[in-house]
Amino acid sequence: MTPYEDKTMKSVLRTERQKLKDMSLKDKLWYIWEYYKFPIIGSITALFLVISIGSTVYNNRFETVLNCVLLNSQLTTADTSPDDYFDKGFRQYMNFSDDVKIEANHSMSLTFEESAMSDFTYAELAKLSAMITSKELDVIIGRKDSIDHFGQMGGFTDLTQLLTPEEYEKVKDRIYFVTVSETGEKVPAGIRVDGDSFQENTGLLIDGPILSVMTNSTHKDTAAGLIRYMFGL
Repeated sequence: MTPYEDKTMKSVLRTERQKLKDMSLKDKLWYIWEYYKFPIIGSITALFLVISIGSTVYNNRFETVLNCVLLNSQLTTADTSPDDYFDKGFRQYMNFSDDVKIEANHSMSLTFEESAMSDFTYAELAKLSAMITSKELDVIIGRKDSIDHFGQMGGFTDLTQLLTPEEYEKVKDRIYFVTVSETGEKVPAGIRVDGDSFQENTGLLIDGPILSVMTNSTHKDTAAGLIRYMFGL
């Protein structure tokens, strides 16, 4: 029988507290880690699992109605939030309840110049391509080079098929055409956004922003609503 087997849990805890009381802070930390590291690691792991599962369950309660990526953007002010414009403002415009999600990711940056490519930009491009392939992405707002890159591969919706003739007529001077490499067809693939008003409304600076809707978007009605919201159609 070990010395601890005939002791109650209360007496064991009292003994442990007395040991720690007589130690320096450094010795306390060493003692706790040396003798209790496995329970500590187990508890931390269990906590992370609970948080992860809880977060997944919580997020799955909400249906995503629009996923928009704003490429190569720079936040220019702390007074204006992109979330206020794309989530709160657009949510109110569409009369969406709080039970749906509107995603507006403005953290991604891309370049298509070989000399400027890095592991980071390759990873960002791979991430964005995966989102497009899995039909997670609905709208891209980005520079001309980004719209050209994906538009040449037939990645964007013909806006004459998305907007009504009356709506298209109102924005026709802003329409951006891309030539699809496979067919040689020129497609009205994007709408030029007024950079000044866009920056004022969102706090984001993008060099010559263009809005395009993915051809495989599963939320084209909401994407069309975003165009109407942004351009006052």
